[in-house]
Amino acid sequence: MPISTYSDHELLSAIRQDDEKAFAELVRRYWKHVHDMTYARVRCFDATQELVQNLFVAIWDKRASLSIRHLPSYLNAAVRNRVLNYIEMQLTHRRHWDYYKQFISQPDYVTDHDVKVNELMEALENGMEELPEKSKQIFRLHQLEGLSISEIARNLNLSEKAIRYHITQSTKRLRLHLKDYMFTIYAFLTLVA
Repeated sequence: MPISTYSDHELLSAIRQDDEKAFAELVRRYWKHVHDMTYARVRCFDATQELVQNLFVAIWDKRASLSIRHLPSYLNAAVRNRVLNYIEMQLTHRRHWDYYKQFISQPDYVTDHDVKVNELMEALENGMEELPEKSKQIFRLHQLEGLSISEIARNLNLSEKAIRYHITQSTKRLRLHLKDYMFTIYAFLTLVA
């Protein structure tokens, strides 16, 4: 008889006899249900994966002494207990970290990151100062204040084509001005994203 047709009781009996195929069938049969149930409570994919994997490993490790009457009820209780233990561990960790943070001295100096960001902002401001007044105004409205091209065109009584031209020219000139800062810009954008 194929293992996929075994009842839960038959699977457990085979697992007690070290039948790895029966265990694989048990995992195949219940993994998604246990995973979904765990994720609904934990809301963290990595933690869910770890908790579910540990649950099935524990079943295999204790296979010789397992006494499970109703497998779905057992799995529900095991998930509930493991999730509660996980949450308690997270809370304890957070309390310890909050306590520990009180004793960590806060640096009185500006970090390297802050220096680079300040340099980048200063270089951007210097580059913008070199732009023609109208281009500078349009660039600020579009890039820094987030207005759309059509909004800028309406506010300044210019065509959208003229606004696009000013934005394109400003971007090209600033890109040239900031070429020495490209690595810093990339690093900054990856941290912000």
